[in-house]
Amino acid sequence: MFNSILNLTLKNSIAQRWLIVVGAILVTLWGVFSVTQMPLDVFPEFAPPQVDIQTEASGLAPEEVESQITVPIESAVNGLPGVTTVRSSSKVGLSMVQVVFDQEADIYKARQSVTERLQQVTNQLPEGVQPPEISPLASPLGTILQYAFTVKGQGQTSLMDLRRLVDSTLSNQILSVPGVTQITVYGGDERQEQVLIDPAKLRSLNVSLTEVTNAARGANSNAPGGFLIGGGQELLVRGIGQVRSIEDLRQSVVKVQGGKPILLQDVAEVQTGAALKRGDASFNGQPAVVMMINKQPDVDTPTVTKAVEALLQSLQPTFPTDVQVARTFRQSNFIDTAIRNVSGSLVEGIIIVSAIMLLFLMNWRTAAITLSAIPLSLLTGLMFMKAFGLGINTMTLGGLVVAIGSVVDDSIVDMENCYRGLRTNQAQGNPKHPFQVVYDTSVEVRLAVIFSTAIIVVVFAPIFSLTGVEGNIFAPMGLAYLLSICASTLVAMTLSPALCAILLANQTLPQEGTFVSRWAERLYRPLLNLSLRSPQIILAMALAALVAACAIVPSLGRVFLPEFQEKSMVNSMVLFPGVSLDMTNRAGMALSNALKDNPLYEWVQVRAGRAPGDADGAGVSMAHVDVELSDRALQDRAASIKQLRDAFTKLPGVAPNIGGFISHRMDEVLSGVRSAIAVKIFGSDLIELRKIGEQVRDVIQPIAGVVDLQLEPQLPIRQIQIQYDRAAAATYGLSMEQLSGVVETALNGRVVSQVAENQQLVDISISLAEKARNSFCLLYTS
Repeated sequence: MFNSILNLTLKNSIAQRWLIVVGAILVTLWGVFSVTQMPLDVFPEFAPPQVDIQTEASGLAPEEVESQITVPIESAVNGLPGVTTVRSSSKVGLSMVQVVFDQEADIYKARQSVTERLQQVTNQLPEGVQPPEISPLASPLGTILQYAFTVKGQGQTSLMDLRRLVDSTLSNQILSVPGVTQITVYGGDERQEQVLIDPAKLRSLNVSLTEVTNAARGANSNAPGGFLIGGGQELLVRGIGQVRSIEDLRQSVVKVQGGKPILLQDVAEVQTGAALKRGDASFNGQPAVVMMINKQPDVDTPTVTKAVEALLQSLQPTFPTDVQVARTFRQSNFIDTAIRNVSGSLVEGIIIVSAIMLLFLMNWRTAAITLSAIPLSLLTGLMFMKAFGLGINTMTLGGLVVAIGSVVDDSIVDMENCYRGLRTNQAQGNPKHPFQVVYDTSVEVRLAVIFSTAIIVVVFAPIFSLTGVEGNIFAPMGLAYLLSICASTLVAMTLSPALCAILLANQTLPQEGTFVSRWAERLYRPLLNLSLRSPQIILAMALAALVAACAIVPSLGRVFLPEFQEKSMVNSMVLFPGVSLDMTNRAGMALSNALKDNPLYEWVQVRAGRAPGDADGAGVSMAHVDVELSDRALQDRAASIKQLRDAFTKLPGVAPNIGGFISHRMDEVLSGVRSAIAVKIFGSDLIELRKIGEQVRDVIQPIAGVVDLQLEPQLPIRQIQIQYDRAAAATYGLSMEQLSGVVETALNGRVVSQVAENQQLVDISISLAEKARNSFCLLYTS
């Protein structure tokens, strides 16, 4: 039955040869169209479904964040169906919980389940803590673009104006681009309307902090007045009390004393200022605003990238003339390089196959028959991939590159046998019809070709048994290769016989082989005779080679994925806990100044601390130093990275972690940390955990090949604790909640209202003046 189907296919391919050729052309055109519709990405979606939860708790200590926010959220999500891992991190003013589901979970249902549990736990959180937020749905390698905005020379644009430009003009418009899911902004100054209270004036005018807070809150309020109906019409009535200028806020009444109003400006300095920074940025040693753009999963990276770039280019003429824009990361460059490599391999394969065909057969027709199998097989394989819902990425492109050398095999076997059969037939006195010869010679090798393909499929089958992250990464590569190989077998069964019937059947072929083929035959004949006379020797040699290979395997290095030759390096720089953002910035600036003039590096960008919504959630003692390697550096990439690592070691107290942008992100998704190997130690005693961590570090340090060894700096940080005198508080009728509210407002600052300005909300914040907040002596006497 199987042979009958094969024979019928061959007969029809030869009989309807022009129809087959036209069909092949149509399939090729449809394949090219299908490829343009397939999404391009760096890697397949390899990470299991994950939901990231962030909760802002301004001013709370890490232990309070852990006990009052992180633990309740962890308890709420731990019991969800499909949850495999829950990771958390509690930092000053920030709780981060990452919920990892099993591979088969639906990400949208997972996010819905987490949202429902968060609604239950929100009421249990302390007052003043913002509701937990789920990070936008993004790809594991979702950052597609980064831009650094700086002010040229002594420009007039301030960092506050620059941040406002990015937040109000750019972010909203870029988020409207299809495929963009999140924008994260570092650096600049966020505008606030600030009420900075003078404690001395409060005491002299007998005004309490609560009264000032209520006055600032009550100074900004509109009220609905219903409708005024009459005369056949109705008018909307509104009470307008919203602050329109900083002067309105200054003139707000705190209280009336002795018949004279006490205004906010009498007890506080009311000004427009910058909010407290938890993150900052610089570019080549100059203060900057850095914007990171993330994409949604399963969207075409180059398409989204080009749309964002086009939008930014159209908006750039509206920027102030002293604002400079530098693109500091473009993920599509990695994809473009991979596509160029595949295209180069395809061209090289065509050249090599053509040269071999011409050398051994001296016939351009044979080269044309063979070469037709390469694009048609690859495009057919891509069409099947599209039908399976797969996109084009580094792994599928790798499978196609490997397949380029194999897809011609079936066609070569079929064509060469037809060529030899036609040449022999022409030498006979009573030759057969050429089409019959094409059919007979194709039948001779058909089963051998099919079985060779089947063997390849069996060899590759184990790759599809991989599960989890490994399966998600490597299975697309194996599938791309096998689909192309199977497509080449189909091409060899249909197009190759048809082309042989068209191009070779009616041609006069030389009776002798070329000089190269005769020379190759003379070399091969003695080896063949040796193999037939002494098979034991050949088998012994093969066995010895197998044993030698097995002996070498244990000494070979093993790695999950080879190192990518990335130009964009992201380097984590960790300082000692308790270090201020200003000190972290100074360390980053020192490193920038040391590297920016080095011809090995095109630019240096520093992202210190964290930005709102950033998945890293880094503390102010950590910075990311992004460095772009130059083309010169890529000539000896290892030496260039070593110089970069040496520059980090010159900074005292800095622990670096150096790697490529994509590599670091993959490590973080797989293990929760940005390193290839992570050792996690669990326990309840932080001091004891630190001791054990130091012991582990000392054991690992001498191991050859270990670089960037870091012990995560989880240490108790210095604090100023204000202990309430409960007896004294009771005397004045004050609760602990009231006292804590005063401390929070005075020292941490409290946002009491918001002002709408140019379609953007500006916070009204109240706190003690900076001198009083940052002086322990003044704080003690306040």
